[in-house]
Amino acid sequence: MENFDLTPEEATLVGSAHFIQLKNSAIDKVMGLMGNLERALAAYDRDTDFPFQPEWLLQGGKISKGEQYKGLPWVMLDYPRFFHKTGIFAFRTMFWWGHYFSATLHLAGNVKAHFSTALREAYLKLAEAGFQVYVQENPWEHDFENGNYCFIDTLSLDEWKTLVSRHDFIKLAKPFVLDHWGEIITDVVKAYATLLNVLDNQRGI
Repeated sequence: MENFDLTPEEATLVGSAHFIQLKNSAIDKVMGLMGNLERALAAYDRDTDFPFQPEWLLQGGKISKGEQYKGLPWVMLDYPRFFHKTGIFAFRTMFWWGHYFSATLHLAGNVKAHFSTALREAYLKLAEAGFQVYVQENPWEHDFENGNYCFIDTLSLDEWKTLVSRHDFIKLAKPFVLDHWGEIITDVVKAYATLLNVLDNQRGI
């Protein structure tokens, strides 16, 4: 028979509203932070000559939140966010409670094909910048657990080229520790700039 008795720790938690109030306040602040981050990314886009296709920026950003990404609250900003059956160009910043922020560039379909040469040639710059590449089959996992990602600098150039061509999608990502909360906007914009620059490989980082 299933036991529904609370542990002492659970009993203490459900008897107090304070933790939930603090959690809600923290999530509200993350939502606000993501709004500021979207504006910072959009400002970068206005100042860059990256060859965006108009439809990649057409929709603007989207901030969403939830309670159960692998059992924990999350907040997510998608900007840019072009998701289409023919291709994806998306930059996703995620806050995952108890873990980290992460910044992920997701390219798929004809968008990935468009940048295939630049991606193959980006090996050294991405490795030096500390990026990781997604290595699993399902593109909709967002965390760095369970071998989802590996550091690009642990791969040989041939292994990198194989990963680039293996699927019709690629995800390049970097996590940021929660202790660096005050620097997250600057750090994510820097990561975004690095990724755009390696895609538009006529310029340096």
